[in-house]
Amino acid sequence: MAFQQGLSGLSSSSQALDVISHNVANANTTGYKASQTVFADVYSSTLGADPYKQVGSGSRVAAIRQNFSQGSITETGNSLDMAINGDGFFMVKRPVLGDNQMYYTRAGEFQLDKDGYVTTATGYQLLGYPGMAGAGDAVPIRVPYDTGTPRETSTVSMTLNLDANQPVMAGAFDPNDPTTYNFSTTVVTYDSLGIAHNLNLYFVRTAAGNPSTWDVYGTLSGDSATDPAATPPGTPVALGPLGFDASGALTGGSPLSFSGITLANGADIGGAGDGIIDITLNATQFALASSVNTISQDGVPAGELAGVSVTKEGQVQARYTNGNVVTVGTVAIAAFRNPNGLVSMGDNLWVSSLESGPGVAGTPGAGTRGFISGGAVESSNVDLTAELVNMIVQQRAYQANAQSIKTQDQILQTVINLR
Repeated sequence: MAFQQGLSGLSSSSQALDVISHNVANANTTGYKASQTVFADVYSSTLGADPYKQVGSGSRVAAIRQNFSQGSITETGNSLDMAINGDGFFMVKRPVLGDNQMYYTRAGEFQLDKDGYVTTATGYQLLGYPGMAGAGDAVPIRVPYDTGTPRETSTVSMTLNLDANQPVMAGAFDPNDPTTYNFSTTVVTYDSLGIAHNLNLYFVRTAAGNPSTWDVYGTLSGDSATDPAATPPGTPVALGPLGFDASGALTGGSPLSFSGITLANGADIGGAGDGIIDITLNATQFALASSVNTISQDGVPAGELAGVSVTKEGQVQARYTNGNVVTVGTVAIAAFRNPNGLVSMGDNLWVSSLESGPGVAGTPGAGTRGFISGGAVESSNVDLTAELVNMIVQQRAYQANAQSIKTQDQILQTVINLR
């Protein structure tokens, strides 16, 4: 008597139950892809066998295939978490010298390590392209804690109106005497150390009519004036005249140049440390109160890392306390022609094989690659209801195969008992 068919059925059902149990165990594992058992029948190969009298030898597990369908996207509140909305895999590496093995994952639970690298919970470093580049070799993405480097002010831009009803000032200008100028405003600028300096601009009307002229003076807190040996700190510098026509439009004088600045603390200012701040005044002269509408300057103070975010294009952006937003890297996404050929390594990781082919890296959204959902993760795609039903089916199949063996045993016992 043959027990092979029943035994093969038991083995197949047992493996299927293992796969189902593994799926159920990972129902809450981020980025997990459910597996499915593929069965195949077994026939003994006999030369010249009669096709009408073939008896099968049971079943076997032909493959355990993973289901790479999209899992649901779940918000986490962690700005470094990422979910791929579409096809593709994150590329990660172990931070071990000489280990060039590339790993792939759909689990986007990332964090910063002590050195600022974006890593998985198990310490694998996320790979991407430097800055906003989308080509070249993928390298570990690092968020510097010190990219809040100060930048010295080199240009100032301002939009303002000077009151056409203001009188002409006859006396000598004195920044400490408000009766000697018509209007003043202050711009906060920064030196190469990130120290703030107040750039004070004073506007003195010197002629009415057409053209109407205004003289502009400037002082900078913390400077030693243009000639430290001859002038005390804070001495006003004449920056030049502004001219307006009869319609109140600016006819000349802008941009102005505040040059020869030497800071008492020895730091640089003016871009490239040349001690020159270029001032662009988009001015009008209407019968309205003198006021500044917009003001900007290109310097920034020193800053510290305040937060990190990820755009849908995979750009990892670091935000610093000085207002700087720096794109430190772009996440690389690997695409495969046959994802089912990937080899599972545990810890939500896969490696490529001859069956899967090599991973082709690219930026999110390029080709068939999905976009990134920042602050979210992809949940497991296990359907618990379906798995529990499959578990019942395989349990019944196991019991039926066991009954087949029992029946074969009873028949064999009957043969043995023949007298």
